[in-house]
Amino acid sequence: MKRIIFFLCCLYATFCVAQNTLGTLNALHQVMKGETLWGIAHQYNVTPEALEQANPEIKKGKVKRGMLLVIPRQVVSQSIDVSPVMEVPVVSKAYTSLKVGVLLPFEEGTERAAKFVEFYQGLLMAVDSVKHEGINVELYALHCGRTAATMQTALSNEALRSLTIIFGPADTEQIPVLSDFCQTNAIRLVLPFSNAFDLTGRPHVFAATAASNVLQQDAARMIVEQYAERNYVFLQTNNPDERGRQFSAAMRAELSKRGIAARNLNIEGDDFALEGALNQFKQNCIIPDNVSIRTLNVLISRLNSFCPAHPDYRISLQGYPEWQTYTASLLLDFYRYDTYFYSSYYRNPLVAATENFEQRFSLNFHHPMQVSFPRYGTMGFDMGYYFLHGLSQLGERFEQEQSTLSLSPIQHPFRFVQDVAGNGFTNHAVQLIHYTPSQTIEQIQ
Repeated sequence: MKRIIFFLCCLYATFCVAQNTLGTLNALHQVMKGETLWGIAHQYNVTPEALEQANPEIKKGKVKRGMLLVIPRQVVSQSIDVSPVMEVPVVSKAYTSLKVGVLLPFEEGTERAAKFVEFYQGLLMAVDSVKHEGINVELYALHCGRTAATMQTALSNEALRSLTIIFGPADTEQIPVLSDFCQTNAIRLVLPFSNAFDLTGRPHVFAATAASNVLQQDAARMIVEQYAERNYVFLQTNNPDERGRQFSAAMRAELSKRGIAARNLNIEGDDFALEGALNQFKQNCIIPDNVSIRTLNVLISRLNSFCPAHPDYRISLQGYPEWQTYTASLLLDFYRYDTYFYSSYYRNPLVAATENFEQRFSLNFHHPMQVSFPRYGTMGFDMGYYFLHGLSQLGERFEQEQSTLSLSPIQHPFRFVQDVAGNGFTNHAVQLIHYTPSQTIEQIQ
């Protein structure tokens, strides 16, 4: 750990010298519905026999939807107009060494830079964990500024061309430059923070933070699939916000697909209006149209008056990731009203893993993590360990077999999906945080 602290101070780190040469590069093709072996071979100007030889899993000349086929590089035609595909090395199943880059604006002297340093510290702890699993890691941490020009300067370091994976950057303006560099050099790129980059034709890119509309659609689908029998009540206020509008629309769409009717309730309505929106024989799920704590306070005040006089009505609240920041003042109310909120991350203070990790972080770096949502040190650890452990176990089959990884993240779960063949991967992991009336916290995934 002393070496880790030294690396952090200089921010130009190498951790356990690794030697790893990349093998012969091939193209990949994911089989879509209706495609045939002959059609794919024709598309890439190869023979069906060569395609079968490169892919032993093909049986009797038939391909199945979802299969990822290796296209022999030596016969790929450069004149064929096809979607860009990631060129990956064909090597043994597992890595014994990794070369890792972290490109963030460490030296800009801002509040966010301090968070990026904590992210890097957490990632260093992931490196240390992987090192104890017998994997050699060579780590490069570079200050890349916040513009495309400063990123280009950082990438002039020749050592970066042989990296296995890069984490960064923080600023959207820099992503095209770094993505092009990674695509040229067959390097995986993880975007820890930005979700504003077009992943089309970028199968080497992993967006760790999904766009809000993607998260909301995933959450709505998960909620309705698990709790289709509930009576859903949309609470309308005079100040709906964008997140509230989007999530309400996603929920209405999912309910409509299943033929489930929902009810509306105006926050200014009286107890008769509230009783009319509720169902005495079902669990009632109330969804506000904004994330504000003010709306929650008004709703809870109404329920505190209504529920004692109507004990037969079962109430749940369904909310937003921001609600986890309100627990200091509303924790008991969350328990009382059987509250759920969706989120891509959650720090559970009641589990030992959270406390143990935060204690180790403080011991290693002589300061506690900043109180933020999310906690950047924990994010760096979860993200770093997911990719480094995953690559060390799966090697170049990582993209195809990552679902086989069995990990227990502290704060951030990951489930990367390639929504369209040939494009990048988006993190579709979503969880419901449930504050139960028995005063426990459930994380439902």
